[in-house]
Amino acid sequence: MNSQLDRMAGDRGAWSEIFRNEPLRLVLLFLLGVLSRLPFVSQILYHWDSVNFALSLYHFDVAADQPQVPGYILYVMLGRLVNALVGDPQVALVGISLVSSGLAVVALYLLGRATFSRQTGLMAALFLASSPLFWFYGEVALPHSLDTLVVILVVWMLYQVVQGEVRFALPAAVALAIAGGLRPQTQVFLTPLALFAAWRLGWRKALLAMVVMGFVDLLWFVPLVWSVGGLVRYFEVFNVFAGRFNETTSVFSGGAWGLQRNLRKLGMYTLYAWSLAFIPAMIYGLLRVPRALKLLRRRRFWFLLLWIVPSTLYYTFVHMGQQGLVFVFLPALLLISAESLRRLTESRRAVQWGVTGGLVALQATIFLAFPTYPLGGDRFKILTWQTIRQHDQYYQERLEVVRRRFPPDQTVVMGAAWRHLEYYLNDYPLIRFSVIPKWELGEGRAMETRRGVEVFSLPDLLGQPSPPEGVSYLVLFDDRLLPFLDTPQRALQVPLPGGGDLTYLALDPGERFYVDSDSFGLLADEELSAR
Repeated sequence: MNSQLDRMAGDRGAWSEIFRNEPLRLVLLFLLGVLSRLPFVSQILYHWDSVNFALSLYHFDVAADQPQVPGYILYVMLGRLVNALVGDPQVALVGISLVSSGLAVVALYLLGRATFSRQTGLMAALFLASSPLFWFYGEVALPHSLDTLVVILVVWMLYQVVQGEVRFALPAAVALAIAGGLRPQTQVFLTPLALFAAWRLGWRKALLAMVVMGFVDLLWFVPLVWSVGGLVRYFEVFNVFAGRFNETTSVFSGGAWGLQRNLRKLGMYTLYAWSLAFIPAMIYGLLRVPRALKLLRRRRFWFLLLWIVPSTLYYTFVHMGQQGLVFVFLPALLLISAESLRRLTESRRAVQWGVTGGLVALQATIFLAFPTYPLGGDRFKILTWQTIRQHDQYYQERLEVVRRRFPPDQTVVMGAAWRHLEYYLNDYPLIRFSVIPKWELGEGRAMETRRGVEVFSLPDLLGQPSPPEGVSYLVLFDDRLLPFLDTPQRALQVPLPGGGDLTYLALDPGERFYVDSDSFGLLADEELSAR
């Protein structure tokens, strides 16, 4: 019996020694971040922006949204490098997200260790690895996981500067400029924090760091502007793009509706990303309210505040886009949660790690097991593994049916998600019909991108006098188009393998197809004059 107890104690000691091994701990955290995501990666480009990035790997053109403004030129260059190795833009961009997720988990551990303690760093890293929203973005072709990694690295270097380690000033300046080349908004959001750190340097070293940062910025900004046709042309494209999104969301043009919309999105996305790790921060905050004023005297408080506030102000008053944008400040919230939990359970180590393990397991369960619409209906949506599966299935089934049933020389495709069709069905003529998405002003209505009525002849769109068999097809790729069809009696369906139907119209010779600002349908020749 005693020998068995000795052996068990020895085993615990061996495991304890393993987890005290810092390099091994870093490797295990990286593997946790990567291997937990590997089985669940997406197979189809997930987002409109994902298609933009995939197209930019072949031809960089910001004016054509390849990629979208402001350019993301270093992300595209990295994507091209990886794509040269794997030969598939989807695999290349998802691979960047996958590896960045693992590295971001390691980086947050190092930041937490520097700012608070090893315990706090480890708990924060585990909270990040299991955050349902961060997990999701590690599975798709978007730059937000990479952006998270770079944000954490820049913040870590800036914190070293704040602590008096001036040797980190120039590396921090270079890293901040690289962050701007990957995603220009990130550099803007972190600049107040960089200025806060610069007070520790003295004006000469601070000026040198700014010059270095400016030089590295020019290395990516000049090629970016040059690719568009010069600085004036770049800002023309920038203003057009920004106007499309900010006209209704900015409080300066959209007023109270824009503020409400931004706050709703920012709140939902932040809480989902923060997830259950929010609980210890909330409990600790409520218990320590009487001591809150003492925080104002602590440099670390102002450091975290300057990290969080700039981006949240922009997202509140100007524009809140897709959910991964909250990652620019999410690591700060997770550090607060981890340190809160450490202080709440400071003398009870078993409770501390039991709670941490429970929160991590529950967060993982949310991503792996929860449906996309946990409350039913289609209003409250969360991004989970089911979201990825449903998205992949939606496109894979429809693309396969179009390819199998509708020849390109007889078929025109119409889509609301037309950017995906430009990528996956690029040999089919395309008619665009955009629908205002959920949570936007006028949601569910057609976007008024047309003036008057446009009348199409499908043979003309197909580039030939008439289809070989006399009949041409118009495939309505997205179900969102069906409410806008004025001639539903002509609609035909092809069953999809997973359930539901793909709708199409068969046009006889002489029939025309019209599209206006809020509807579309078929017209015979004698009806054209009435239109």
